[in-house]
Amino acid sequence: MRRPFLVLLTAMLVGVSACGSATPSADPTNSGTPAPTPYPTPSGGLGHRPSSPVKITLISPVTGNTVHGTSVLVRVAVTGGIVTAAVSADISPTKGHVHLYLNNQLIYMAYTLQQEITVQPGLEYSMYAEFVAQDHFPFAPRDVTPTIFFTVAPA
Repeated sequence: MRRPFLVLLTAMLVGVSACGSATPSADPTNSGTPAPTPYPTPSGGLGHRPSSPVKITLISPVTGNTVHGTSVLVRVAVTGGIVTAAVSADISPTKGHVHLYLNNQLIYMAYTLQQEITVQPGLEYSMYAEFVAQDHFPFAPRDVTPTIFFTVAPA
């Protein structure tokens, strides 16, 4: 009984700390959507992940947008499931979280479908989003939006 609790606790702490505190890269050349690969499970090994019928779409910004200012409102849509704040090892194929990547770095984990993010004027950015399970690990296959590219106008 004690070991499963410790495994769950460790997985939740790793997931929350990995998803909530990353800082965006200022390197606009680091772009592209990652290829699906075997993913470590909460127990530490490579394993099979459950599938999900959920589809995620990045609504804004869109490729080619020029953003003015030091922030951009990111909006995603989720079809066939819900975004929840609950973290759990009891995975439902229709419940999960949104992970957002700016220049291939995880910058935040959303419990909603929109988030204001900070950007730097004069730079180009790439962005994609992923719907992940309640344990913060991806479903298999991964549901990742196509990468979009946008520019922030110089100040």
